[in-house]
Amino acid sequence: APAQAPAKAPAKAPAKALNELKAFYATNRVKCHRRDGVAQAADGTKLGGSDFTDTKKAAEESDLDMVKILRKGHFFGIKKPSFKERLSGADAFLLVQGIVRRVDWSKVITPEEGAAR
Repeated sequence: APAQAPAKAPAKAPAKALNELKAFYATNRVKCHRRDGVAQAADGTKLGGSDFTDTKKAAEESDLDMVKILRKGHFFGIKKPSFKERLSGADAFLLVQGIVRRVDWSKVITPEEGAAR
């Protein structure tokens, strides 16, 4: 009998586009960080959310640190939501580098129409 080919691993979910990540942010991150990233929302103040517009503080935290916090959801004993099941490592890096690191306090993070959340 011919040998069976090994089973293929399931295909990875396609990486999210930047606009999808903006929609994810708008749906999941504004409760703490607000739509402009300043973390002055009630839950952001209570949980010690990072003000993404504070470039001095942001410079003290690496992209990898931010990704770990985003995916793990726990930092310095303050419970923050985990998004590990919803964001791949690559998606989390793109969210950090393409959205969080580019926050401008004068603009809100808004996806284009029709983006998945």
